[in-house]
Amino acid sequence: MTRKIYILLTRFPGLDAKALSCYTRFPYSHASVGLEEDTNTFYSFVVKGFIVEDIARYCKADRPPFPCALYELEVTQAVYDRVKDLLQNFVKHRSTLRYSYWGLLLSLIHIPSRWKGRYFCSQFVAEVLQRCKATRLKKSSTLYLPKDLHRLTDLKLVFQGDLLNMTQTYPSPAGT
Repeated sequence: MTRKIYILLTRFPGLDAKALSCYTRFPYSHASVGLEEDTNTFYSFVVKGFIVEDIARYCKADRPPFPCALYELEVTQAVYDRVKDLLQNFVKHRSTLRYSYWGLLLSLIHIPSRWKGRYFCSQFVAEVLQRCKATRLKKSSTLYLPKDLHRLTDLKLVFQGDLLNMTQTYPSPAGT
């Protein structure tokens, strides 16, 4: 039996997101990972640290639409369970986890770096995929930017548009 892990690439408004998109020449500046059992919940890092993202909260009438691309990765049940356990471990230890400003800056100039308990969004996604053996990475997880994640050969693009339309196309199962 195969299961699905989702990688969500987005671009939220803000100067830092615009700067990263401009520098990388890639339309998305943020990466998150999610599980097929709840396509409204994704996990990532932002400047405030580790977060559990409720995608529906970004889909408000008073907000502009946020562009996104959703990728699917088919994995075995064993890999899926490892990813789920690892994500729950991050949730459990969220108070000790911080955003890695230096890690992001160094990755932009292709210098691998690692600090315990510190991640930037795409590094976190790459690390989850690597640690759970969901896919093989061609370089250190600390060097992955959103533009690198979409190049992973195992990923399949399943949606491209905005978050509101994505939540309507991939609604979360009832009760989650």
